[in-house]
Amino acid sequence: MSEGDWPVMVTSRALGLLPEDIQTRFAESVATVHNGDYLELSLAAEHDLLDALRERGFEVTRDDDLINELDAYDFLYG
Repeated sequence: MSEGDWPVMVTSRALGLLPEDIQTRFAESVATVHNGDYLELSLAAEHDLLDALRERGFEVTRDDDLINELDAYDFLYG
């Protein structure tokens, strides 16, 4: 891992976690200079995305505190 790659962006983790057709339907792949590709998810499509994941058997809820912890938000900005 080189400078600029820690912590790994939560949105880049989505590339390996979300099924490809879900990515195509609800997200856009974006490239960064230092951290590689990540998924930009539309907040307007949040409910539809969650419904599509639930239909596939995923248990999903919104947890902003957890996302901030995984992104090291408090460590970096707290």
